[in-house]
Amino acid sequence: MCGFCMERLALMVADTESKGGCYDLPENASLFEIAMVLQETAHPLKVLSVHDPEHLKDRDLATIVRIRTMLSPTSWVHDLLVEKIIGNADPIPPLMGKVLDAINSEDVDFLREVIINPVTTPDFIGFDLWAQRLAVRHMVEAFGGDAIMPFEPKVRPALAFYAGLALGQQDRNRLAASMEKVSGMPDVDDVELEEFANLLKGE
Repeated sequence: MCGFCMERLALMVADTESKGGCYDLPENASLFEIAMVLQETAHPLKVLSVHDPEHLKDRDLATIVRIRTMLSPTSWVHDLLVEKIIGNADPIPPLMGKVLDAINSEDVDFLREVIINPVTTPDFIGFDLWAQRLAVRHMVEAFGGDAIMPFEPKVRPALAFYAGLALGQQDRNRLAASMEKVSGMPDVDDVELEEFANLLKGE
């Protein structure tokens, strides 16, 4: 399964939780499903506590948990299970490390560059795609819809959809309309563009 395919699950989690829901994984969820949910859920400790302890030995999963502790320095960081897991973590991937540094230093120019990077060959677990989502989420939190509008054709439609989840419906509709204006331009995937624009509009 490719990074883009797995990101769709992360988007489903983000969409569900943006509506006040909680994405529940089945007990037999795969390692990759757990990884994608951990990237986006507001309840990471709940996810960790109900799944096979053998999964928790995976280094990619441990790295995701480590990054989550850096993003959400709340009481769950000091949980004994979490501390055990992150002991198996690999170093933070380079792009992710740069994005985390840019968020902390408010380097909005770098974050904008990350957002428009097309990422044509994502790493298998999707750390670079996640880094893009963190970058655009921070920008939207800081600047609202202006962070993503007018829509830049280099931005992945899936990333624009993710950004839109933090906006109200009126701004989502504006973003969808802005996306549709670039349809037919070179290097724009019109099918994917239409799919995510329609999702933003609630269609």
